[in-house]
Amino acid sequence: MEKIKLAVKAREDKKPRALRRDGFVPATLYGPGQDSESVQVEAKEFSRLPVAAYSHMIELDFGTKQNVNAVIRHVQRRSINHNLMHVEFYRVRLDRKLTMSVPLKFVGSSHAVVLGGQLQENYQEAEIESLPGDIPDFLEVDLSLITEIEGAIHFSDLKVSDKIKVLNPLDEIIAKVTAPRAVAEGAAPAAAAATAEAAPAAAAAEAEAPAAE
Repeated sequence: MEKIKLAVKAREDKKPRALRRDGFVPATLYGPGQDSESVQVEAKEFSRLPVAAYSHMIELDFGTKQNVNAVIRHVQRRSINHNLMHVEFYRVRLDRKLTMSVPLKFVGSSHAVVLGGQLQENYQEAEIESLPGDIPDFLEVDLSLITEIEGAIHFSDLKVSDKIKVLNPLDEIIAKVTAPRAVAEGAAPAAAAATAEAAPAAAAAEAEAPAAE
């Protein structure tokens, strides 16, 4: 994947509200072994980042000094209008593993769905540990592995590189095909109706039976 770059610069001596008014987002760059830095990034430039930037290493371009490899650790937005408030960048070293959330990509089709089952997706992301250069764009979830209704795919079923460690509990269910809701909900009333219909017949049969001597 082509490296994602983002222009940043040292934060101006302004209050955060003034920076935002000028079209910048206050940000912090931190990481092991170095002091935290207060920086700023253009709000428009940050909003143009592809989705992959949130789960991959990006290159912070300072212009006048050496670029920095980092990942986006946290983005704070205003709850009312989702405007950017603050961003946290975590400085990474290429020789140290880090944990990231990467998307799950569902591929293929399940025979159980063809049979009438309903697909239930429990996760859209996976937590992984790897070197920064080995972070994948996504992890594939092969739905064709579910061949029967009530069948499921667990994290242990994912096929990943030996350079990647999945941190989610391996017995957690990523996706499952369940019985059609109409059938599941109708089964109990149908059973109750059958029991109700059988009760009078059973009572009549008991009444006609000869008494035991």
